[in-house]
Amino acid sequence: MKTRMLAAALAIAALSGLLVASPAQAADGVSSIRIDPSRGDGGASVRTTVDFVSRTKVVFRNTTVRDLCPGDNMPVRARIIWRYTDGTNGYGAWKSDTNGCGDDGTNFGTSIRTGRKSIQRIFLEVSFVTRSGQRLNAYSQSRYNQYT
Repeated sequence: MKTRMLAAALAIAALSGLLVASPAQAADGVSSIRIDPSRGDGGASVRTTVDFVSRTKVVFRNTTVRDLCPGDNMPVRARIIWRYTDGTNGYGAWKSDTNGCGDDGTNFGTSIRTGRKSIQRIFLEVSFVTRSGQRLNAYSQSRYNQYT
């Protein structure tokens, strides 16, 4: 009797562990990347809320690109990149901050990416040009699609 109860308790504990969200399941949420200002050059940031809807559809909410002061009058841009399960990439259009170095940046609202190919993960790219003409790019951590 005690052996059966112990086995049942262990089975329940094992099944309960399967119901806890793993990192791959916790894929939806905020993604962001930032290049901090340095040496008199400006900086840049991008932020979006990611919502995977299916293997082939993802919604991006409140995508915001921001030029970080000091004001250097240099362009700041960002885009969303998605990696398909076949290893190829897809790219969203470049979005630029049009508010100079305002506190809010430019919000591009909601966009939806849908197609026939399965999306494995997404990440963000932010880019700006320094006063010396050098382009600096940075990439966010990936968010993995829990449906693939």
